[in-house]
Amino acid sequence: MTHPWLLPTIITATPSAFFLIFIYLYLYKKEGQKALLAWSICWIFHLLGYLGNIMQVGGADAYKYFPSFSIDFLRAFFQFLGCFYFLNKPFTKPFQVLFSLAGLWALYLDLEKITNEYLAWPIYILIGGSQIYTGIIFLKTKNLIPSLGKIIAGWIFILWGIHVFNYPFLKFHPEFGYIGFFIAGLFRFSSAIVILLVFFEETKAALSKTEGNYKKIVDTTLEGIWLIDKYAKTKFVNSKMAEFLGMSEKELIGKNLYDFITPDATEAVNKRLEERKQGKAEVHDFYFKRPDGEPVWLLMSTNPIFDAQGNYEGALAMCTDITFYKKTETALKESERQLSTLIRNLPGIAYRCAYDPDWTMEFISEGCFELTGYSPSDFVSNRTISFGEIIHPEDTERVFQEVTEAVSKNLPYRLLYRIHRRSGEIRWAFEQGSGVRGENGELIALEGFITDFTQVKLAEEIMANALQEKDLLLKEVHHRVKNYLQVLSSLLSIQLEQVEASNPTQVLTESQNRILSMAYVHESLYGKHRISDEFFPEFVSRLVDSLLKSFGHKKEEIQIFLNCESLPIKQNSAIPIGLILNELVTNVLKHAFSFKADSEEKIIKISFYKEGDWIHLDVSDNGKGKSSDSKQEDSMGLELVELLTKQLKGSVIDLSSKQGTITRIRFPASN
Repeated sequence: MTHPWLLPTIITATPSAFFLIFIYLYLYKKEGQKALLAWSICWIFHLLGYLGNIMQVGGADAYKYFPSFSIDFLRAFFQFLGCFYFLNKPFTKPFQVLFSLAGLWALYLDLEKITNEYLAWPIYILIGGSQIYTGIIFLKTKNLIPSLGKIIAGWIFILWGIHVFNYPFLKFHPEFGYIGFFIAGLFRFSSAIVILLVFFEETKAALSKTEGNYKKIVDTTLEGIWLIDKYAKTKFVNSKMAEFLGMSEKELIGKNLYDFITPDATEAVNKRLEERKQGKAEVHDFYFKRPDGEPVWLLMSTNPIFDAQGNYEGALAMCTDITFYKKTETALKESERQLSTLIRNLPGIAYRCAYDPDWTMEFISEGCFELTGYSPSDFVSNRTISFGEIIHPEDTERVFQEVTEAVSKNLPYRLLYRIHRRSGEIRWAFEQGSGVRGENGELIALEGFITDFTQVKLAEEIMANALQEKDLLLKEVHHRVKNYLQVLSSLLSIQLEQVEASNPTQVLTESQNRILSMAYVHESLYGKHRISDEFFPEFVSRLVDSLLKSFGHKKEEIQIFLNCESLPIKQNSAIPIGLILNELVTNVLKHAFSFKADSEEKIIKISFYKEGDWIHLDVSDNGKGKSSDSKQEDSMGLELVELLTKQLKGSVIDLSSKQGTITRIRFPASN
């Protein structure tokens, strides 16, 4: 006979089963934990058990066919399994064997409709024992945070397990069933509630731990985190971002992005914000202005943020300070620009090439065009021609040997060789360079500089030729001096023969004038120029002045008219021409004006000019003219003129008249 409170007790407990099933299923859907799914299944079997008990107490005929042992076993199994999942305990093989045997035994009792409470005891001993074990684990586990909920859960499972041990006795004594159903229902509902309590405590603790970890990450990261809303106002920054922008975190909250940019960057920022609204993420660098005026460059990884409905809420940027790298990059670009300008304006070639017979160029400066006639692109990787091909064939082997020898000794090399320009012209090149070695000491390239050495080479040749010519000239001078001394010796010998018949003073004066004439020629030829085209006009002027002074005449007494062209004269002709002029002017000064009064006009004209293939030397005066015995008056001077003119392969032409004397010396221009 059943107690009248039994059925109401069971019916009252049934809705809680529906409630808990939905709670566990909802949490499983949100969290996806296997423990929640096991507990959901457990409460499904609790519900089935309640329904079976209602049929049993209500007297339904189907009761004797209801598998009550199997349902009791399954709800206990899934509750135990859920607790193991929740506590991160392995469901070991002994448990698997025990529960498998108990399940088979419960199924057997239900199929055979066995109602003996002693045969049912093994099932409920296992169920009670597993719940006591679960309670102990709850109390002792370190996988859960210390909390009151954990302690309550542990004792509820222990007490529930103890209560289960008397379940077979109460099950077969309906008059006491309402007590068992009431206590069991209280434990079931309490365990469900306390499990949820522990679950939420663990979830909250995990969330707090996660938030703490996130906060640590945000606070300790070397990257700045900047969150703005849809109006570009700052919603959040971490300490590193505040450090980048030179303000505190509190000061930055509410600040607009546009407060940190320069006016010329507004258009770029607008464009990027529009891209964020369209859902585009981007990594870019950007320049910001700190409140203290200091510039800061940030590398920003920006991502848009949308709400659940897809509406744009703002953007999140992860920022890295690259100001130092930007400054370094700017300095490097400036250095590269300066180096490029320097290399571009160098009067020669800066290069980097491979160590091979072709001298394969990796880099060659623009100066190569002026030196070689080829553009840099022609040489790089031997695209059009190799540098080795333009080196003169006679110098190719020597250049390679000299470079090889220097590189093998790890010394710089200096080379002088010829190259063929694109036009075919040969130029001299001076090269200086050294080997470039890798980390392991291996030769990886050659670097150096090549400059045009042609002008220096030409200057060296000119200097060498000049030295050779000066040497020959010195020998010539010695030879000429010796010849001139011989001439002087001959002249003095001739004069000695006439000393007795002549005035000794006059003889010496004439000899002195001849020597001075030769000295003037020598000075004009060798004093200023190697071969002087202008020596004769200068020589004539000095000679006439000297002769006037020698014969005691003043410049104003005699008018001198000179008409002397600048004609090239060979060195071996200069002395004879000078002596001829000396003798002719001397004769004029000695004889032409002896019968003229001081007040009368006295004129000497000297002309030196070229006519056809002949050079003419004319000396004329307005004196008394020549008499029949003129030759006897100064026979030595005239003989000397005849002799010297023959030496020039020329002739003496006398154009004299009573109005004056004109003597013309004519000799070949090629003489």
